[in-house]
Amino acid sequence: MIERGQRNWKLEDLDFGAIRKNLAAGDESLFYLLASASFVEILSELYTANLIEHYRGDADAARWLEETWVQEEVRHGQALKRYVNAVWPEFDWEMSFSRFSEEYGRLCSMENLEPSRALEMAARCVVETGTSTLYRCLYDYVEEPVLKQLLANIKADEVRHYAMFRRLFAEHNRTEGKGFISVLHVVWKRLIEIRGEDGHIAFKHAYLGRGNNPEHLDREWKKFRKGLRQLMARHYPFNMAVEMLLSFVPLAHPLKKRLGTFLVRAARLFVSSRVEFTS
Repeated sequence: MIERGQRNWKLEDLDFGAIRKNLAAGDESLFYLLASASFVEILSELYTANLIEHYRGDADAARWLEETWVQEEVRHGQALKRYVNAVWPEFDWEMSFSRFSEEYGRLCSMENLEPSRALEMAARCVVETGTSTLYRCLYDYVEEPVLKQLLANIKADEVRHYAMFRRLFAEHNRTEGKGFISVLHVVWKRLIEIRGEDGHIAFKHAYLGRGNNPEHLDREWKKFRKGLRQLMARHYPFNMAVEMLLSFVPLAHPLKKRLGTFLVRAARLFVSSRVEFTS
């Protein structure tokens, strides 16, 4: 059973001095996952300004984005940074983040937002589904106690963020009336982005920040992806992910239930087959 995450937690609530490094330091996959996540979470400040501009005129959404969402996302990144620096002190986090933010920042433009306010909130729901389930997966995987509490806290925050984005989607969609096909298109597009370019950029700068050979980057990226699929096959919460993704899709409940059952089975089969195929 997952440990309860603390609401309104602070960095000071976590005892980084109590980290049992022997339970984490030798895990390369864990390093890359945490370092990459710390980069992306801290850079939330960059694209929040675009979101606030997109929702100009919706005072409640803009206020929540500025006063709650971005503050908590950046706190996630700062906490993960503290953890990475404590367990892997030889890693030059600042230099790596600087290079990451320069490249990734170019992708954070108004042009990358959905033109529809409702559909952008649907896109946010997909992203929050990805982060919530990733942190839940990592929680089930890791053994180090301080990291487990940190992951529980972040996962609880991300689930609350998802709920708010889902509510804002429903509010805007009452006016816009976006149907199943439009929403499904956004869901699919964002799922492709989550497993594609964004993750590769973060991995690249974490990898190069350790002084590794750039010529081996593609090989190590494939190795990392293979390890991630193996981790997901054992620990990923497929039911949770599918339930969250279908929750906001405009579709009759009986159809959602049938589709959800199919998608959970298909996702498990796909991940398992990819693990076996690449082993």
